[in-house]
Amino acid sequence: MANEINGFGPRNLGPNSSLDSSRSRTEAKGESQQATGSATTGIKEDDAVTLSSGASQLQEMGQALAESAPFDQAKVDLIKDLISQGEYQIDSGRIAEKLRQFETL
Repeated sequence: MANEINGFGPRNLGPNSSLDSSRSRTEAKGESQQATGSATTGIKEDDAVTLSSGASQLQEMGQALAESAPFDQAKVDLIKDLISQGEYQIDSGRIAEKLRQFETL
């Protein structure tokens, strides 16, 4: 069972309604073009973007990371050789200490 509500439609929402019958679509279009004139005509020559020093540093770090190797291949090869020869020693005390330090952060 549905209740009928009369008097509430797009034309009864007030003067800011997008379907307000007192204004034509042409008038609304002309006003919006005036409000966004810079968007339709392009960028002005005096417009500029400046980055803060922190943003500049972050950008430089990102470029440095992109150019560097993701890991140290020489170290990986050394560890592989030590493992294959049975000479790789695991320092369990050092691992435990690092885990403890991580947990206290």
